[in-house]
Amino acid sequence: MLLTPKQRAIYEMVFEQFTYETGVDVKILPRNDSQYKEQLPRWLSPGASGPDVLYWQASQRLFALAQDYPLLPINDLWQQHDMDKSFASIEANLSYQGNIYAIPYSYYHWGLYFKKSVVARYGPAPNTWQEFLALCEKMKNDGLTPIGLGTKNNWPAAAWFDYLNLRVNGLQFHRQVLNGKVSFFDARIRKVFNYWKTLLERGYFNDDTASNTWEDIASKIHRERVGFTLMGNFIANKWPRSLRMGLGFTPFPTLGLQPPYELAPTEVLMLNPNTRQPELAKEFLVFVARADTQSLLNSQLGYLPPHNKAITGSDPFIQQGHQLLLQASGVAQYFDRDTQPAFEKLAVPLLAEFAEHADIGKTLQDLEKARRQVFDEEL
Repeated sequence: MLLTPKQRAIYEMVFEQFTYETGVDVKILPRNDSQYKEQLPRWLSPGASGPDVLYWQASQRLFALAQDYPLLPINDLWQQHDMDKSFASIEANLSYQGNIYAIPYSYYHWGLYFKKSVVARYGPAPNTWQEFLALCEKMKNDGLTPIGLGTKNNWPAAAWFDYLNLRVNGLQFHRQVLNGKVSFFDARIRKVFNYWKTLLERGYFNDDTASNTWEDIASKIHRERVGFTLMGNFIANKWPRSLRMGLGFTPFPTLGLQPPYELAPTEVLMLNPNTRQPELAKEFLVFVARADTQSLLNSQLGYLPPHNKAITGSDPFIQQGHQLLLQASGVAQYFDRDTQPAFEKLAVPLLAEFAEHADIGKTLQDLEKARRQVFDEEL
């Protein structure tokens, strides 16, 4: 699983419950993020050895593996345990060419995070785009950087494209874009970058985005050097529990007439096609898919359980996220999970660069070149 140091003990506690029920020990094989992504294709290759159960991410990242490696379908588990009902809202992100390949066990929401005492100086948290602009202008006039963005690792910039495209053009169009079905010269995409450029030209972002990580920005929110940041709920875990009551959350502002679509990246577990213990591995997947397991795990992690009968934790951020996604008309996974890995590697750095130079023409030209290179299609 992708986790912070504080979260490992939570997983171990839940896995001990599986051992208590079954007598089967669970051994964890730790790797850092880059090591894991490098190792995963080797574990999946025919004849290799490795963990029986593997962590991954829903949507296109899962589908890319199903296309390239002999993943084991778990349709039998899905049917025997009525998982089509338990995970109805997310099944499309787990199914490739008619087969289910993974169990979802956790997901989390995105939005604007801020220090309550700071935003309270300028008015209530914004609901609409115009309210957001007005509040940012007040902060800037007061000498405060309105929006913090850290693009040292590139990927946080993609959230701005995701949310603006969802708000301006909707979920179906967004999926078409990330699947290479729309030219980046399309006027609807230029409109998205025009909104983003407005924020950049007005000086609402910090001017050192490339030298900051998202953790740096989280620290600057706390130290009152930045007003807002667009981030996933894992940012709440970066704040000491004693200070978390001071952290605020609000959904990304409404913009235009599109219904509310949100980002909700989903973590999954899948079988290693080379497992030597397939029955035990399946038993473990069924355990992780249970409502009680997901309730316990996610309440401790600070995330949301995908099982529709699981109990949402009492943490205020979890409750806000639950309500947000309950009211959403649909959810996207995140730019790097919703598109082909080859396109993500080319496109996300371009989005990070746009946050520095705000050159729409150059960005669209470079993105279109990347789209044609990866999807091999001229529109």
